[in-house]
Amino acid sequence: MSNMVMIGGVEIDIEKPCDVLRELKKARLVIGTGGSVSMTRFDQDEVRFTAANNGELQNLIGIYQRECDRANGNSAGRARRVRWTQ
Repeated sequence: MSNMVMIGGVEIDIEKPCDVLRELKKARLVIGTGGSVSMTRFDQDEVRFTAANNGELQNLIGIYQRECDRANGNSAGRARRVRWTQ
């Protein structure tokens, strides 16, 4: 089984989370700026659409951000609030 996947026309090794993260962020930027919008014309009617699931894209970015941080030794962990009493 190959570890390679295409993201935005770029072949990426999924075992390198920081590379995947970079391409996912590029995809989010392209979608957000309308770069992935397709236009179709039927006589005088024009239809514009994009096929993207922004929620899932954000979820993947979060997952690969954590994996990239872990790969670089940056374990963010969860912040805990401690209240000291006397």
